[in-house]
Amino acid sequence: MLARDEDYAAAKEIFNTRYDAEAPAAVVQVTSTQDVAAAMAFAAENNLRVAARSGGHSYLGVSAATGVLIIDLRRLRNVSYLDGAAVVEPGLTLYDMYGALDRFGQMIPTGMCPMVGVAGLTLGGGLGFESRRYGMTCDRLTAATVVLPDGRIAEVSKTSYPDLLWALRGGGHFLGIVTSFTYATCPAAPKDLVEVTFPGNQVARAVAGWQSWITSAERGQWADISIDADGEGGLRCWVQLVCPAGTGATATAGLTEAVGLAPLTVESRTLSHMDTVTYLAGGGGTEPRSGFANGSDVVTELTPEVIMVIIEAITMFSRAGHTGWVQINTLDGAVRDTTPDLAAFPWRHHAALVEWGAYDPNPADASRDWIANAHRLIEPASAGAYVNYLEPGDRIDRYFGHNYQRFHDIRARIDPDRRIHTPLIG
Repeated sequence: MLARDEDYAAAKEIFNTRYDAEAPAAVVQVTSTQDVAAAMAFAAENNLRVAARSGGHSYLGVSAATGVLIIDLRRLRNVSYLDGAAVVEPGLTLYDMYGALDRFGQMIPTGMCPMVGVAGLTLGGGLGFESRRYGMTCDRLTAATVVLPDGRIAEVSKTSYPDLLWALRGGGHFLGIVTSFTYATCPAAPKDLVEVTFPGNQVARAVAGWQSWITSAERGQWADISIDADGEGGLRCWVQLVCPAGTGATATAGLTEAVGLAPLTVESRTLSHMDTVTYLAGGGGTEPRSGFANGSDVVTELTPEVIMVIIEAITMFSRAGHTGWVQINTLDGAVRDTTPDLAAFPWRHHAALVEWGAYDPNPADASRDWIANAHRLIEPASAGAYVNYLEPGDRIDRYFGHNYQRFHDIRARIDPDRRIHTPLIG
């Protein structure tokens, strides 16, 4: 599909409205691995850069980039399950995949945003409410079908292209186009969901208490903590807790005791696994497009000093009249069962992922400037960033830590001509 075609504008559209002005060279809508191979071979013959689109949630707008051949995978939507293994094509969103596997009483640990594509999430790592118990999404990946930048098709596993399997497990979008993922699944089970809010003027105490509790909690218990800017100089602090059905009250009591403050509110519910997914997704499998800026930092330790820096950054944004948020996710539990040498995702011995975010109607420049300033403030404590939250102007090595050299070497062999498009440096 070319710019002169009637459906081009819709075909190039991705989730983030701030990339609506991008103009891909063409959008190729594929229905098979062979279609992808043909498109990749054409790109190689004509010296075109290539990017894949599945969910269309790339923070850098990679899947809508100007002058790039976009290979649209959204028609590849098959799912099969047998004896603890799911084979999933890349056109599915997280919500689609949860629904397909729920029929078998199974699931794969992923994130919570319903329209995010399973492909991009897996390739970048995949952190969510089952991570403490079952690890990252990429940790469940056992095999894949990959179309390489020269158009060849590779069946990837521990015995065939093992280095490429290592790189696919958290290595991002840089290595080829995956047309099939094979995962080791986990049992789906009902959950207790509890939302706990704490006073906005006691955020430091809430974050420290949350960290103390979560790092000693049973692996089946998970919670993140969010700090929201209200645009008037104030903050809102809340914890989203997910744990096995029937354990929510005990977990909430443990969290509250660790914080040492009475919550402002506690809202609890018990839901089936699929209803849990639906609730965390905001009530359904779709959400409206929006404009936003995001970024991240990974911290080795969440010390009192680091907590104060996070609070300072979000408070400054609120005082400037803007709304935004910081979400802190733990990197403990089963995330640490896969050592850094077994997957490209490197952050296995670190305390937390700190995500910065601001949505419209905040001005785009104000959001980007705030996130850049937050990075400067936290830089002494930051080990790097999460590859699913790529940011413009960054170097690739920021996302891979000590795994960067191995990743770089694999990428140089797989894509020596840098056919796979990325706006990052390096």
